Amino acid sequence: MDDLTAFVRARLDEDERAARRAAEVCGCHPPASSWIFDDEATDGRILVVDDPHPDVKRKLGRRWNGTYNGLFTAEHIARHDPARVLREVEARRRLVGLTEYMGGWNTEHDTQVTEHEIHSMRQAAHEMLRNLAAPYADHPDYQEEWRS
Repeated sequence: MDDLTAFVRARLDEDERAARRAAEVCGCHPPASSWIFDDEATDGRILVVDDPHPDVKRKLGRRWNGTYNGLFTAEHIARHDPARVLREVEARRRLVGLTEYMGGWNTEHDTQVTEHEIHSMRQAAHEMLRNLAAPYADHPDYQEEWRS
């Protein structure tokens, strides 16, 4: 595994841990539960839907003493709830696996494939990895040569 692949995998692991911790704090059990922004509420609260405890109506803003009362902030937080982050992490892990498959292709796999095609496939795999790493460009382990 090269440095870029290891970097992306490590960031995805961090994203997963953070999403699971956030779900634990609010009492959600991802991926079943989701957060939604209640734009009908005058206080701009985040609600937990599909709560595993249906008798409890959770309003995260109330639990966190109104920290997230800002309408735009609340909407953003709800759109990036733990369940969604976990789905994104899984999708990105599959893309990383695809890049490893593409990067490992050689003429032993298929004698009909030319060296030029293999080179192009490896370049595409590397470009995909660079794009997967781009959201983490502010991380201290991000290397400038990965910038697209």
